Amino acid sequence: MRVATWRGESRFTLDEVDEPVAGPGQVLVAVHTAGICGTDVHATQGLFPWTPPLVLGHEYTGVVREVGRGVSRSLVGRAVACEPSYGCGACAECLARRVSQCPRCVRIGGFAERVVLPARCVHPLPRGLDPVTAALTEPAACALAGLETFRMSRGATVLVIGGGVMGLLTAVLARRRGARRLILSDPIEERRRVARRLGAHVVVDPSGESLRDRVMALTRGRGADVVCEAVGKPGLVAAAMALTKPTGVVQLVGVNPKGSQLPLDLWDVHFREIRIGGAFGRGTAFRRALALLPKLGVKRLITARFPLERIGEAFAHAAAGRGIKTVITPGRP
Repeated sequence: MRVATWRGESRFTLDEVDEPVAGPGQVLVAVHTAGICGTDVHATQGLFPWTPPLVLGHEYTGVVREVGRGVSRSLVGRAVACEPSYGCGACAECLARRVSQCPRCVRIGGFAERVVLPARCVHPLPRGLDPVTAALTEPAACALAGLETFRMSRGATVLVIGGGVMGLLTAVLARRRGARRLILSDPIEERRRVARRLGAHVVVDPSGESLRDRVMALTRGRGADVVCEAVGKPGLVAAAMALTKPTGVVQLVGVNPKGSQLPLDLWDVHFREIRIGGAFGRGTAFRRALALLPKLGVKRLITARFPLERIGEAFAHAAAGRGIKTVITPGRP
């Protein structure tokens, strides 16, 4: 079968490898759709600590083709969303259900025609959810896991900085969790337009107006209850803190490059009693996110599709910030 192997920087090769075989407790999945995550792009830019050669891709769906011993054959032929990694099951992180932080975490890249996963990592798609949109399950789970780390009051004003897929998913989930007023900021018109369609009450072009002035005018000078930085830039995290009301929450949605430093006025954090929250990975939210996806109206977030053999072009497209979500379709025509 074919896999796309990342060789460093923006280089990929299309390689023929041995067919994987489902062992005991495992399933063989023919990959249908695999999304390119911002983290994947950052890895090719040297901004994320992954080492090539590596098969990337951790947002994918597929169809179960074979099952190993001990797995029900009723799964064969089912369209599934795939959790792309699993832990050792014995360490403190796994026991706390923080699989993404397991030091022996195994990650199975989805930029391949077929993958083998533990049966517990595949989940049949709910009625009404197609396998392309379902590839958003993993990023939606990450967004949901972050929002679940704090209690958001009904009627909250929520500001999302960044209208990429993580920002838009965070916005639509925040509204579902009770945000009364939802503000989204992004310099790209297409993303602001999609944000409006997904229910954002106010959209701001920060290249054409002052985001601070707009937020303070809307909140009587207090700032937003929750500010989600969904880009992954330290300067925008600093801006997010300045736009958060006293006792408010700053949620780190975007992944900043490892080693990033944040110039921080610690007195300001103490005095205004700001809470800064981080969430890495999907936590325990994957199944909940999958169940919610058919109700979120996010099919329009998939804006470009490329076959596996054009993966280099797909990454260039995603890195240029074109559209919202770029996906790979690994199956042969």
